[in-house]
Amino acid sequence: MQMQGKKIVLGVTGSIAAYKAALLVRLLVKEGATVQVVMTECAKEFITPLTLSTLSGRPVLSEFFSSSSGAWNSHVDLGLWADAMIIAPATASTIGKMASGVADNLLVTTYLSMKAPVVVAPAMDLDMYAHPSTQRNLDVLRSYGNHIIEPASGELASHLSGKGRMEEPCNIVSMLKDFFFGNSALKGKKILITAGPTYEKIDPVRFIGNYSSGKMGFAIADECAKQGADVTLVAGPVSLATPHPSIKRIDVESALQMHDAAVEAFESCDAAVLSAAVADYRPAVQCDRKIKRTSENMNIELEANPDIAARLGSMKRDGQLLVGFALETNDAEQNARLKLEKKNLDFIVLNSLADKGAGFAVDTNKVTIIDKEGASSYPLKSKKDVARDVVAHLSKMLLMLLLILLPCSVQAQELNATVALNTTKIQGTNTEAFTVLKDALTEFINNHKWTEYDYEEYERIACNFTFIVDSYSDDGSFTCTLMVQATRPVFGTTYSSMLFKYEDRGIKFSYQPYDRLEFNEDNLENNLTAVIAFYSYMIIGMDMDSMGELGGADFLNKAQNIANNAQNLGDSGWRAGSSDNNRYAVIDDYMNGAMEPLRRLMYRYHRLGLDTMFKNADGGRKVITECIGMLKEAYENRPLAYITKLFTEYKQEELVNIYSNEGGEDEKKAVTEILTEINPSLSDSWNKIQNSSFR
Repeated sequence: MQMQGKKIVLGVTGSIAAYKAALLVRLLVKEGATVQVVMTECAKEFITPLTLSTLSGRPVLSEFFSSSSGAWNSHVDLGLWADAMIIAPATASTIGKMASGVADNLLVTTYLSMKAPVVVAPAMDLDMYAHPSTQRNLDVLRSYGNHIIEPASGELASHLSGKGRMEEPCNIVSMLKDFFFGNSALKGKKILITAGPTYEKIDPVRFIGNYSSGKMGFAIADECAKQGADVTLVAGPVSLATPHPSIKRIDVESALQMHDAAVEAFESCDAAVLSAAVADYRPAVQCDRKIKRTSENMNIELEANPDIAARLGSMKRDGQLLVGFALETNDAEQNARLKLEKKNLDFIVLNSLADKGAGFAVDTNKVTIIDKEGASSYPLKSKKDVARDVVAHLSKMLLMLLLILLPCSVQAQELNATVALNTTKIQGTNTEAFTVLKDALTEFINNHKWTEYDYEEYERIACNFTFIVDSYSDDGSFTCTLMVQATRPVFGTTYSSMLFKYEDRGIKFSYQPYDRLEFNEDNLENNLTAVIAFYSYMIIGMDMDSMGELGGADFLNKAQNIANNAQNLGDSGWRAGSSDNNRYAVIDDYMNGAMEPLRRLMYRYHRLGLDTMFKNADGGRKVITECIGMLKEAYENRPLAYITKLFTEYKQEELVNIYSNEGGEDEKKAVTEILTEINPSLSDSWNKIQNSSFR
């Protein structure tokens, strides 16, 4: 237990993400920490103090005084007791109060009295998070020395998608352990940094150069070294001392020399920060003697230098990060974003000569850090402070990359499922049973071991199970419609592609509060767990089909066995022949030998198509066009199979977007004809493909 003996104050505020606090407490306790929960009053609307008290083994604090005993809950004592304070989730309101010192509840007064480091994990809707006031308050908290764990992107409680989801508890625990044990994201990392100008020789006494002093790059090198990185500094001709004794310095003069040194070093590095002001051109002829003045005019022919950023971007492998700098005089952000994409950078640091105090030959800078998620602007600061901002962003991205490449600190199950119960059809009913059922289902789906594999956190399948309750009796009898959908991430993007989506009507089951949900595939007794197990195995199987051709057979067979063996559960969804679109028919269609082209296209569509589109739009789209041909083959093999039509329904929007303004006329026409033949009810959508402008 790596955090044995550590004392943690966990602040919980009034966000829908408060449910994650339960898992966070459990993981911290499992690591050996002592956890004291402090809640705001609003937080109690989302999760009960009893839950958190049970998990932490300590009374939850939320008021200054105990109403029963009159005891004072001393925020001062908590500030002296703790080794760290985590506020997760942190709402916009609480962040604002912390930034302004509005001490109107126990949580904020505890924060103001805290002697230990404070970690803040925001959670809110995307517009609230992006609002300038929220960003300003977060900057204020950073300036106070607080550690901000950036929220993740994904579907939010508003059903919009964007940045605002509280970071997952296991990742927060990993970051906290790194903090406690001095494991900076840069410790042991190899970082390449280029700095200063390059001089392109005209003759022995003259050159083409620029005003770069190298101060920004040297400050970044110093900050990286201080945080434990092994730094290689490739420096142009500058009059600066190496700032840290552990930095390996390589002095160069020309762009060609800097290019060769950077290419050689980058191969073994974890990251590179390209802050040098490299000359774009050099004289085509360099004289070995001083050129004498012989006329009033002189022409020098220039030729292009190699593009160091583009070369390293083409070399970059999985697990490496590449950071660029952009000094602009006009259309600054637009030009920087173009450079970010064109040169395969992970983020870019933009500054402008239009900003007073920024740019060359000064000790200050004013920058905007731009990555694929957005942009963060910083006020005018010393270059040392700017270096800290840049390195902090680099550290965060390296840490998140580490969390992607390595297993989570707790064993991750296969599914990352959310469960919702919609009870609007039965207003006025006691909803306790629904609340308990929702929690029980979430625990059952996410913690059941559906496979024998140890999944890594990033491999988990995002899925939603939404139960629309059609009827309910006090004896625990339910009739529900289940909306199930699962998505998988598209590599290198924030986009998630729909893997499966289905509406299952008329499910009947019984459940009394606190019934234990158990599943035994050899002895199906509970229709609810049988349905959940069926869809879990089917989703896992389809996901594995997308990872490798026909890779999900074992789990799809499990789903088919459940469908075959559940005939006695009194649910029409299991009955062969009762409908062409019940769950029995869906799995029977998908696993039919005639439908093998559909199963085979899953890998090509997702891995070879979508996953490559962000790098090669034409190449990825052409693979997907081939997949549409395979879909037609499956349809012709078995025209009445519902699964083929279902595929076009949940891929409808995605397919229209793929071909919007992309592809040739013949390609669009062929795709439109196939999709219209398979699912004519969506012809309006398919016509959008045909009618979109041709390139």
